[in-house]
Amino acid sequence: MSMHHALSKLSLVLMTASLLSMGSLPVAAANETAPIAGFAQSFLLGTRLANAKVTVLETGQEFYTDKVGHFGPFDYPVGKPITLQLEKWSYKTTRTSTVIVPPGGQTGPFENITFQVPSIITYYLLANIVGATIDDNSCHVTATVTAYHKLLHDIPQGMPGATVTIKPAVDENPFYFDLYKSGPFKGKTNPFTRKLAKTSEDGGVAFFNLPPSDKPYVMTAKKDGVKFTETLFMCEKGAFINISPPKGPMEMKEIKYL
Repeated sequence: MSMHHALSKLSLVLMTASLLSMGSLPVAAANETAPIAGFAQSFLLGTRLANAKVTVLETGQEFYTDKVGHFGPFDYPVGKPITLQLEKWSYKTTRTSTVIVPPGGQTGPFENITFQVPSIITYYLLANIVGATIDDNSCHVTATVTAYHKLLHDIPQGMPGATVTIKPAVDENPFYFDLYKSGPFKGKTNPFTRKLAKTSEDGGVAFFNLPPSDKPYVMTAKKDGVKFTETLFMCEKGAFINISPPKGPMEMKEIKYL
């Protein structure tokens, strides 16, 4: 089954699952569309990625980032799932999570779709550092668990002390990234700590070698006294998914009624 066909069939499934993270299903008029936009940058250095190809996996539409790494806005049907993939020479092909487009679209700082893309060398170097053996028949996902209203450039951005699980459950344990707190790499991801059982202020987490599936995985973060949004992603053979802020699990603030 092609990715395009599988994602199209999953529209209803994803919309139902999104109740957990959005609180309600988007209500769309017939043929209603909303704008989608975002930007791409390199992992670790944060260099904006110009002239990178961005593909909508559900439709095959293609766009290119501008000289400062932005793409869009482009119109997309409200209530439908959207998954983006970025390709650029010498960088690891990277996918986003799958989100259901709300009536307001995905263009604001807390709604847009971002890419953090490692170079191919960095990708395999990091896998070696964390002790992961990459199986090309599986998919691999990283994400950032963020504190309330933290964005990609906030330092720190992560919510420490959270545990992350995915459903359906797998045998692979999560790897939690640390944060350099001093020195020349202060504020950057530290991949050398292998003993973390929960997120650090970096918020980074990775699952390697997940079984491909034509149904979505759901990523959930847990911490006493804190509620998080949930994140959905598709796992195709050989895919690398990096769910960067603001699309990873994010701390929610309760709405108090008078």
